[in-house]
Amino acid sequence: PLFGQSEETGVLYQYKTSSGFVWKTFGKANVQPKYEGEVSRKTPEGFGVLSYPFTDGKSVVGEWKDGKEWNTEHYSKDGILLGKWVNGKWILKWGFLCGNWVDGTTMWAEKCDEGVANKYEGDIENMIPNGQGTYALHDGRIYVGEFKSGEYYGQGTLTNPNGYTYTGKWKDGEKNGRGTETYSNQDKYAGEFKDGEKHGQGIFTSADGYKYVGKFKDGKKHGQGTLTTPDRDRYVG
Repeated sequence: PLFGQSEETGVLYQYKTSSGFVWKTFGKANVQPKYEGEVSRKTPEGFGVLSYPFTDGKSVVGEWKDGKEWNTEHYSKDGILLGKWVNGKWILKWGFLCGNWVDGTTMWAEKCDEGVANKYEGDIENMIPNGQGTYALHDGRIYVGEFKSGEYYGQGTLTNPNGYTYTGKWKDGEKNGRGTETYSNQDKYAGEFKDGEKHGQGIFTSADGYKYVGKFKDGKKHGQGTLTTPDRDRYVG
């Protein structure tokens, strides 16, 4: 066994109390979660499997320490990995969170503040979005893509109820890198972004047929560029 304290193998049953969980040597497998594996002092110690009642079907497999999960993996009844404990720290693979706005910062929690519905569904690590997910804000905006430490990070798409869409790269919650922005009036920009603004080489196309190809800085045209009109007249400057 991992910790060298196991006296034997055995069967234990997990009971929920007001202060947590306790282990007992008796129980019913269709009522209490059932542990089978290495034990010490009538608690899980070493390798074992915890099986939940048939109505749930979930199982927990791995190493235990002092009656608690240490390096374990949680599986659904269909064999899907739901999450795991690594060195005593819970890492959830997939789930739901609420983003509550507190003093200018998003605080992640399992419960939403009353009247606020910023809801996240996706990969979670240490109670923070990390990986692939969908974040639906209460004002109608929806982000689908990658997260890192609770921020938009990597490839993702943000849509707004008024018709605005951005698809591209993100860093620390801001548009950074290459992306495409489509506005509610159907104007479009495709190119480079920095800190949320158009910055670098890009192409701006208006809904009425004007096209500008050139440099941008801090969200505005900057430096050399080419403007083409709907009549195909071209201006370079």
